[in-house]
Amino acid sequence: MIILAAASLEPTDITRLMLALAVLLGAARLLGEVSRQFKQPAVLGEILAGVLLGPTVLGYVSPDLLEWLFPISVGEPSRIALDGFIVIAATLLLLVVGLEVDLSTVRRQGKATALVSLLGVAIPFILGASLAFGIPEVLGAGERGLAAPLPFAVFVGIALSITALPVIAKVLMDLNLAKSDLGMLIISSAMLNDLVGWIGFAVVLALLPAEDGAAPTTSVFTTITMTLVFLGVMITLGRWLCHKALPYIQSRWSWPGGVLGFVSVVALTCAAFTEYLGIHSIFGAFIAGVAIGDSPRLRERTRETIHQFVTNFFAPVFFASIGLRINFVSSFEPLAVVIVLAVAFVGKAGGCYLGASLAGMSKRESWATAFGMTCQGAVGIILGQLAYSAGLINDGLLVAVVIMALATSLFSGPAMQAVLKSKTRLRLADILSDKHILIQMQANTPTEAITELTQRGAELTGLNAETIAQTALEREEAMNTGLPLGLAVPHARLDGLAKPCMIIGRSMIGVDFDATDGEPAHLICLLLIPTDDPDSQLELLALFARTFQDDDLRQRVLAATTPTEFRAELNLAVGTSA
Repeated sequence: MIILAAASLEPTDITRLMLALAVLLGAARLLGEVSRQFKQPAVLGEILAGVLLGPTVLGYVSPDLLEWLFPISVGEPSRIALDGFIVIAATLLLLVVGLEVDLSTVRRQGKATALVSLLGVAIPFILGASLAFGIPEVLGAGERGLAAPLPFAVFVGIALSITALPVIAKVLMDLNLAKSDLGMLIISSAMLNDLVGWIGFAVVLALLPAEDGAAPTTSVFTTITMTLVFLGVMITLGRWLCHKALPYIQSRWSWPGGVLGFVSVVALTCAAFTEYLGIHSIFGAFIAGVAIGDSPRLRERTRETIHQFVTNFFAPVFFASIGLRINFVSSFEPLAVVIVLAVAFVGKAGGCYLGASLAGMSKRESWATAFGMTCQGAVGIILGQLAYSAGLINDGLLVAVVIMALATSLFSGPAMQAVLKSKTRLRLADILSDKHILIQMQANTPTEAITELTQRGAELTGLNAETIAQTALEREEAMNTGLPLGLAVPHARLDGLAKPCMIIGRSMIGVDFDATDGEPAHLICLLLIPTDDPDSQLELLALFARTFQDDDLRQRVLAATTPTEFRAELNLAVGTSA
């Protein structure tokens, strides 16, 4: 009984734990929303909340309050409980990252994805690992990092070459490019990048010597072999089982609770297994996410629900917790920050630009790809925090990694926007005629909608309707083109097409293009683009999405009874890009 009493949380411990979580979550959500108001990533405000509540600010103003609310002593029960919650938060965050990985999309992109991703990893990895071997003390190796130079060097290489898939996806959505071929290439390259990076980090953890100097219970070879077997089983048999289970769960269990429960159980089970292997739990959750997310049975709306559940509760606590143990002022090492920033920007952007150029992309698209792939965001911060917790890096390098991740996230979107900015301000009303508008579509499915639109596309372009439909449907299989607000943008690149062509169809009943908000598409735009003019796709896709963001305009065009009335509403639109 005495042992049980000593091991349990006392009422005062529970009080401190609940208050700590409430303060962390409240401050992180508040400052995260403030960051959004200034068009900045929420993670910036969430980390700032931790800095304010940690030794940097609160520890300077009131050390006793900091120690009471967020105990530093390792044996404190409330700290153990809080640390456990933070581990779960990190684990679920990696589940969300894994859900974004679509292996079929990576396979379909083929050569371009391989070149952009692999060169985007190889060049910064080689630069970072070389510097880590040469100047580990300057870069900020922790005690275990100094004792194990190879794992430290591999970590630095991975930290400077990994990409933040969730942040990139958000940037592309903000720029109305998520459904473009360029957006698809960047997303698939980031997927492959993440997969390689997290597998590499799992190897780093397997190579680390035990913290107390004792011999590991299993050999490095055994740990890595079992990890690779786990990986292979999960993306084959595990993926197949998830594919079979999801339709049953979604049809018979409550929504979204049934799917949330299923995904959480699978993720936590895989996390427990990789932790048992000696690899961090986050790797198991990441691979579980890949296996589940790769199933076409997982609807975009369900995926978005899981994403919101994790990123609005667990993520703020995790990112705020980074500032609780580190003084960002005293731990700031200017040289380490400069080196990390330089290698992350130059190495990543240079490698991705080279890969895109070798894949045959235009200079404009190559630079946009390079700038998009430099974004490290939350993934880089998670990686740094885990390495810090493992004793691989010191306070100075963690601060440098956090600064680098935030800087690249802030840079990525504006840089892409500047590169892709159209020289002329196009208006839909100027490029559409009555023949480009189908006022009353009969289709009930995406396949029927694309087929119906391609019939009109064939009339306007003189190309074969079956060829147009096949190309557009293959693109739709690679990545659905549903957008929020009842929009969809199927598209195809075609040989022999003289100039870009847009056909807009209106469906009153709506067609389910699997948009993230779950709404059917009522305005469906088929984009036909010449193979040798990829830039026009980016401009026209963004133009369509930007134009119909206006709620009032959408309602007016949906009420139009003829193509002429439809175009008139576009012409009369005030304050839009129509």
